[in-house]
Amino acid sequence: MKHRPLLCAAALLIAVVILWQALAAHPVRETLPGTQAAQRRLIRIWVCSSVGGEESWLRECLKDWEKENPGAMTFLRTVTPQEIFREDAILPDVLLYTPGVITAPQELFVPLTNVSGVREPLLRAGRWQLQQYGLPLCYGGYAIAIDSVLEPHLAETPAPTTLLGKPSATVSPGAAATPGLPAGAVLIAPKGCGLFTLGSLLTERPPLTEDFATTDATDVFRRFQARQATSALLTTGQITALNGTFPFRALAPSEVITDQVWLASLFPGANEAAASLLTHLTSAGSQRKLSKQGLHTVREDLRLYVSGTEALMETAAARSLTVISAYIPTADVEAAAWQFFHGRTGLSEALMPLL
Repeated sequence: MKHRPLLCAAALLIAVVILWQALAAHPVRETLPGTQAAQRRLIRIWVCSSVGGEESWLRECLKDWEKENPGAMTFLRTVTPQEIFREDAILPDVLLYTPGVITAPQELFVPLTNVSGVREPLLRAGRWQLQQYGLPLCYGGYAIAIDSVLEPHLAETPAPTTLLGKPSATVSPGAAATPGLPAGAVLIAPKGCGLFTLGSLLTERPPLTEDFATTDATDVFRRFQARQATSALLTTGQITALNGTFPFRALAPSEVITDQVWLASLFPGANEAAASLLTHLTSAGSQRKLSKQGLHTVREDLRLYVSGTEALMETAAARSLTVISAYIPTADVEAAAWQFFHGRTGLSEALMPLL
């Protein structure tokens, strides 16, 4: 009896060896539930810069695309421009960016093919050396916001609503054509492309603040939101974000000149499903969701707004839309806009090298 434990152990060892030999001869080919994740197709997406609000839109669209494409999944990461150009960087499949981040797209991206349904002025922004490197996904523009403290009679006017039922900026009749600012207005504005809109909107161009050279769009929005300035040049996305906070009036341009474009490009070796994803992002279904963020569709066959500043901007863009090239250095855009704002060059002459 004292040898029984040894006999049991030996029998168990023999059983394990026999099972191992059987598995080696006849491997199990059926995939167990929950182990398929390693076989899924992964699309890696880097977000380098944005115009504001579109990342929420993107996440919603990515969820829709993954549901429609079983076996595919996406990974989203926010990076700085410096990470793109690191020598040891392991680049993703897709890069999302705004104008001024990339100046030599032919050295980074593969040309896109079979692009259709996107407005030509927007496509030109992603074109370089006759090749389409960037696909526009959405865009915004610039408008002047005027605090109701300067116009108390307008503050009593109920704000119109958008398609989603959200209150929009208070807009008085003829607001888009108002030639100047109310008396006593202190205007703040960021440097750059927005000065084209500012110079085109106002018949009398006001002096810029002393800290203009160091003021960016984020600073302008923060100060106007805190009511530290009575008027400001804002992006349409910023105006949408202000809706419902306090009464203000918006002056929308009669034509849109903008660099507020979000583009997508593919790196060499990108997952084959990445091109399918870009097509999904510019589809009518995805583009309609942009209205939640106050952004504008790149499609030729859609309109998203019926009232508010967003509708005024959409109408102006339908009339005339000029989009700055995505691959022109930011300093060049700032210099050209500065020259135009101060009347040292005409609009066409200032814009020509930027397109």
